[in-house]
Amino acid sequence: MLAEAVAGSEPAFVARMNAKAKRLGMTRTKFINPHGLPAPAQVTTARDLAKLARAIITDYPEYAHYWSMTQMRIGKIKLRSHNGLLRSFKGADGLKTGFICDSGFNVVASATRDGTRLVAIVLGDASSAERNVRAKSLLEYGYQQPGWKQLFNTITLDNLPMTPNAKGVRSVRKSVVSWSCNPKKARTAKKRRRKKKKSAKKSKKPLSSAQANTR
Repeated sequence: MLAEAVAGSEPAFVARMNAKAKRLGMTRTKFINPHGLPAPAQVTTARDLAKLARAIITDYPEYAHYWSMTQMRIGKIKLRSHNGLLRSFKGADGLKTGFICDSGFNVVASATRDGTRLVAIVLGDASSAERNVRAKSLLEYGYQQPGWKQLFNTITLDNLPMTPNAKGVRSVRKSVVSWSCNPKKARTAKKRRRKKKKSAKKSKKPLSSAQANTR
């Protein structure tokens, strides 16, 4: 509906998306639809998403409060953000999560500390928990680097060389822990969580007087 309102039709809007991506230097991105749902030919890369994130942050700062919202309400319905970093990482303030079976759990994570804003791109993780851990690690690593090191760093997002071992497009569906993508893995993960909860309950069980005396 938004695409039709803005450009007159979905194909016209997608054409505008691809034109904008080209202007931003997103050289390995191709949009097929405006909503991001699965399409075999629709692809992007971590570098290209970083360029998109940079443009959004720079060009539309007036909307930053939307990206940092942990929840919102529509009538009686409360919707919570899937970005776990907003609740667990100091300075986290955005930006966008994503998930489909073939690309796994993804996030464009941003954080600001002492006036310094960093963005981490994580693609293709097997679970939302793993996605959060990787994003946190990347951001924390960035903040732990001394500022003086960056003064001598000539590598930027635009001239960062591509690894010679870069792989083509591939699906991570078989490794994703999700009922919709991989029921077997989801059942296994659920059983593991149950075992952990049971063992945690046992460890919290108060000792009897006899046990306490022997220990």
